[in-house]
Amino acid sequence: MHTEEQEQEGISVNEEKMIKKVSTIIMVLIIVLGILITTDIILVTKANIGPFFAIKTKEYNDGGTKEYYGLGYKVIKYNQKIGRRDTTIGTWSLKYNITPEEFNIVDLAYSIINDNKTYQRDFIKLTGTITSKNNKDNTITLKFEDEEEGKYNLTVRAKLLSDNIKKLNTNAPVSIIGTVTNYNKSKKMLTITNAFAE
Repeated sequence: MHTEEQEQEGISVNEEKMIKKVSTIIMVLIIVLGILITTDIILVTKANIGPFFAIKTKEYNDGGTKEYYGLGYKVIKYNQKIGRRDTTIGTWSLKYNITPEEFNIVDLAYSIINDNKTYQRDFIKLTGTITSKNNKDNTITLKFEDEEEGKYNLTVRAKLLSDNIKKLNTNAPVSIIGTVTNYNKSKKMLTITNAFAE
């Protein structure tokens, strides 16, 4: 009698079991895909590794920049000969962009404090004066010290990719192109990696 009632409603016990199995399989697949996509995104953004679950769709003739498409996300791994050498991740509408945001060190120092922006992971071009250099680490340092009790002080350390650091002189003007990887608020220190100096 119970079976007749269910059949009158339009669904049998076997059909109900089958629907539950199929929906369970679909949910497990969605969870597994979500974990894979999340892992891929974390590896790209935090460790600059991958992407593993995205398909390479394009390679630019700029030194080897590559575009990848994943399920709902896009990765661009920049590898210009001289220029951008970082990885960006976003939606499928993410655009190839090799134009850095330009600053002098004074404007950047004021912008960090006043706009409360650290520019982390941004591709920038920074002009200033070299205060020190380390040939061993291939690093140059630029500093700005303000007159308002150090509120806007900023130290920028740039790790250069090329070995042209020997051509650069302390107290000489310089333009650095690279990606901001870190801003230490307590030390007021900005770190730029994959940098080129002009």
